[in-house]
Amino acid sequence: MKLNYSIPNKIWWITNFLDWTTYKNIHEAVVKGRKNINFEDVEKTWEQNLYNNLTLAKRASITNFAPFEKLKTLIKHNPFFNVSKLNKITSTIHFMNKNSGINWHTDNDYEYGATFYLNNRWHTDWGGEFMFTDTKAHGFIPVVSNSLVIIKAPLKHKVNPVLTKTIPRMSVQLFIK
Repeated sequence: MKLNYSIPNKIWWITNFLDWTTYKNIHEAVVKGRKNINFEDVEKTWEQNLYNNLTLAKRASITNFAPFEKLKTLIKHNPFFNVSKLNKITSTIHFMNKNSGINWHTDNDYEYGATFYLNNRWHTDWGGEFMFTDTKAHGFIPVVSNSLVIIKAPLKHKVNPVLTKTIPRMSVQLFIK
């Protein structure tokens, strides 16, 4: 686990977040097994302003999947910030094809939002970057496998549209209360 970037009490980008075996298990279950996952268009759960002018992303809520439980435990007890007092963590898989993304927003209904990247091959020309802005800093975090981006609400953020039609951008999204 390596902290690559942070703005104290706002955002943390941690690479090599999981051990190889756990990452591989999640990757295989989600990326390779995606045809068996019941994805739904986000229009059923997202506010329209999140996907205006974008191709609809797809999502699936996941419960009681053992590797996700390990992911949740490591998030709660990581060495870089303390969320161990927060009890509820929900997990969702996001699946973004070409021209899918998420417009600017804050996750005000939660204390923290976390994105765990599953793609093990992602080219910088394929888009899908996580963008953020606030009064002290702004920037982006690229799609890097086995990395975790955690934000403390209400940090304004978005996901740039995916530009490749070959490979979808896939991540596990966790919301923490």
